[in-house]
Amino acid sequence: MNKPKMILFDYGGTLMYEPDFEPANGNKAIYPYISENPHNVTLEEFSEYLLRFFDEIRALRGELIEIHEHMFLRNVLEHFDMKLSISIEKAEWIIWNGISRDVPTPGAADMLAELRRLGIRTGVISNLCWSGTALTRRLNAAFPDHRFDFIMTSSEYIFRKPDEHIFDMAIRKSGVDKADIWYCGNDIEVDLAGAHGVGLYPVFYDDRSVPSKIHEKNDSATVDFPYLRIGCWQELVNKIK
Repeated sequence: MNKPKMILFDYGGTLMYEPDFEPANGNKAIYPYISENPHNVTLEEFSEYLLRFFDEIRALRGELIEIHEHMFLRNVLEHFDMKLSISIEKAEWIIWNGISRDVPTPGAADMLAELRRLGIRTGVISNLCWSGTALTRRLNAAFPDHRFDFIMTSSEYIFRKPDEHIFDMAIRKSGVDKADIWYCGNDIEVDLAGAHGVGLYPVFYDDRSVPSKIHEKNDSATVDFPYLRIGCWQELVNKIK
């Protein structure tokens, strides 16, 4: 284990979590911005189609390929001959904020401040259908004093973790030797195994005070490679020091 020159982070459940997650509320949030609706599609019909269509796409894509929200929304709008009164980028933001609010995990801001003080660079790799621009906006609002070197979402790089392609791209963007990069996430099979597979040092963020369905899955996972487990962010800072 080398002392890191850079730490890459997962977003959901690691740097931040999303309580009150409800996809139907995103459909409700964007519906008032439909400026043309020639077939008089109701909110209920609109929402039902979106949810069903997304489930179909998710089943077809599998676990390693991502679909971008912009493509998804354009497809749905054209299906109904609908038009929006706002740009697709603004629509994405409204939908995401309708679906969930975002909350930093305990101590995340202090941890990032300490990494800045120690001169350790940071980046984000997230499995998300949302754009990198939207995720950057969320992270900047949550951590106004911190700027990540780069923020990557699978929607813009095709591949989802644990596929090696998105990790390899992050290593290239960093300009840092992979032996000097740690990757921190809350999913053993996706984050830790993916990071280990490309030669990054895995850090398992396992704060049980953060509500998540992933805890039960992690408890049944088998790990046969070295990694660091932390129960809070201060443990990460202590380990680096």
